[in-house]
Amino acid sequence: MNTSRSGLSRNMARVKPSFQTATLVCLVASVSYLSARLGGALAVRPPIAWPLWPGCAILVGVLLLVPRKFWPILILAAFTAFVIYDLQTGVDIRSIVILILADTIEVLTVALGVSYLLHGFAHLNSLKTLAQYSFFAVIVAPVSVAFVGAFALHGTYWGSWRISYFSEALALLTLTPAILGWAREGRAWANKSRGYYLEAAMLMVALSFLGYITLTTSKTSNWPAALYSIVPLLLWSALRFGSVGVSTSMIVVAFFSIWGAVHGRGPFTANDPLQQVVSLQVFLLLAAAPFMVLAAVVEERKQTEEALRDLSGHLIHSHEEERNRLARELHDDFSQRLGALAFDLERAAEEMKHSVGDTGIKMYALWTEACEIGVDLHSVSHQLHSSTLESLGLVPGISSFCNEFSEQQGIEVDFAHGDIPRSIAPDVALCLFRIVQEALRNVKKHSCCSKAQVRLENVNGAIHLRVSDEGAGFNESEPLRRVGLGIRSIKERLRLVGGRFEMRTRLLEGTQIDAWVPLKSTPAQRNSEAASVPVASAA
Repeated sequence: MNTSRSGLSRNMARVKPSFQTATLVCLVASVSYLSARLGGALAVRPPIAWPLWPGCAILVGVLLLVPRKFWPILILAAFTAFVIYDLQTGVDIRSIVILILADTIEVLTVALGVSYLLHGFAHLNSLKTLAQYSFFAVIVAPVSVAFVGAFALHGTYWGSWRISYFSEALALLTLTPAILGWAREGRAWANKSRGYYLEAAMLMVALSFLGYITLTTSKTSNWPAALYSIVPLLLWSALRFGSVGVSTSMIVVAFFSIWGAVHGRGPFTANDPLQQVVSLQVFLLLAAAPFMVLAAVVEERKQTEEALRDLSGHLIHSHEEERNRLARELHDDFSQRLGALAFDLERAAEEMKHSVGDTGIKMYALWTEACEIGVDLHSVSHQLHSSTLESLGLVPGISSFCNEFSEQQGIEVDFAHGDIPRSIAPDVALCLFRIVQEALRNVKKHSCCSKAQVRLENVNGAIHLRVSDEGAGFNESEPLRRVGLGIRSIKERLRLVGGRFEMRTRLLEGTQIDAWVPLKSTPAQRNSEAASVPVASAA
């Protein structure tokens, strides 16, 4: 019985991959046939000239998403679909052979080149990767295809060469990056906010509306200035949605512009159909290229900023670990040794109190000094790592620090709190505790006043911390001179827990800082929200 079950499991394991492969092959064949029909529907006649040929670009995108062992069967399925379409449309056998040879050169050149340089998946999120991809997809493959494919087209050789080159380069610069981007960011899009989806939908609606108005409604070509209305939307897509947004937007623009040209509408109408197609292709290619570069620059900068944010977070975490280590060493080692030394000094002073001279008095002075050093050492250890905060919670921890600060610095600290739960995430509690520490140190260092207020309360599901004084304040017109590492550290700590920071100050009117941290967010939610948290500084 067990043997039969294991044999059945092995058979199912063999069947399942075969079924998946067959499904993928059928899907690629169907999509290739439909893309060929779409390319034929968007061809300018007579003679037949394709402004954009989507078949090979879609196939390249699929190949870059699957293991290389599936490439031969997928290429065969796609080319079979192309041949079926060509036969249905009456293309002669000679032209079919030439087109299949050209498609083979194009697909293998781009797929092998990109998979070799970019390790199988084209992340066009930097200038380097975009340049590597464009070298094969916009230069090498289209040029090679044009030299072969031009023999299958009607008209002069070099006229057909230009059309063949631009049709393939344009498709590979728009369709393939869009497919790769959708596949790469599919899971990331599932975690986006509703506002992000709404913004993307608004962009597509606005682009479709303007594309329809400017590229399909006019029957004359005397309105080229209307094309500039699309530029702000392409900038929007590049800055907010990266290379995926630009490639998707260019697909929309290409569809409307080609549809308009096929039906004799829009700015790309001319008496010579071949000249009409070349003008349209040059426009689309020169519109796509700079915005793809801009999107790559923007995404590269975002990656750098994310890396810096991650680095700052790791530095703060490492800083806290080092604080804890030093605090433990001070408390467990140096404090005990100093305590033992103070005990020996006290005993020696007791034995020498009746001795001749001032030896006993000096011993008592040494004992007193050792006790004071012990107190200061305990205070430093507590500032490095608050055992009260760790064991009793946020409110007792801040209250204990405020009392110690008042005694040591001679500044009255008025601490008040309300409706603060005991169970607060440790990273949130530590963040607010460090903010209080830094703010009160700034009061001592800069405010020149003898009183400060610390308020901690629960407001609409968020902890609100306010530290204020009525001291000297400063002029915020010179922020770079006065705002030091302390304020920057506060902002970074709040960013790591999804918080928000504001500072209000005027010269001779004191300073007030406010911090808000959400209570119910999980660490993963706080990390995702941190990038969109505004950091404000208002007078």
